[in-house]
Amino acid sequence: MTLSRKPRARLWANPLGWKITETPDGFTAQGPSFSHGAIAHLHIQSAGNGTKLAVELLVERAGWRGFMLFDVGGYYNIQIRKWLDGIQWSLHQKLTGTHDESTNPLVVAQNKPAAYIFKGCLLFIVVTFALYFLVTLISAVVGLFTGHLLLLGRGDLIIHGIGARIVSALILIFALFIAWRIKRKS
Repeated sequence: MTLSRKPRARLWANPLGWKITETPDGFTAQGPSFSHGAIAHLHIQSAGNGTKLAVELLVERAGWRGFMLFDVGGYYNIQIRKWLDGIQWSLHQKLTGTHDESTNPLVVAQNKPAAYIFKGCLLFIVVTFALYFLVTLISAVVGLFTGHLLLLGRGDLIIHGIGARIVSALILIFALFIAWRIKRKS
């Protein structure tokens, strides 16, 4: 029995929300992955005793979450492996006629405490930096109007007079410039 592998592979690309384009030897899937743009070229070839599938994954290094120099923790290798396991599982279900969801490779473990702790720590760091920058902006506004600027840090810095107003204005101009750049990009 011969099944087309292209529809099965497309079936697993669609939940990702990626745009699928047919090519002569397979298909191309394009979309976001972990806040980075990604393109996956899948080349399907018939081999002597089965089918050979070659995957070429191109991922942008810069995204809104930062700059990625390399595949941190093998994230993309794991995603490709899950995708291919899902295709194999789907084909097996079709060939055997079974619908056993317990063998589905995409069933996620219910308890991942290390992942929750790591995400919580990252969230804490992001919130702490956001609060620090918010306090600095409020302090700059107060410093611009009153002439007394307090900059928090290891050794708190207090500036008085015209110097406080100049530094406050520079901080606010820099913040407005960053906000303008972010708004212009989106």
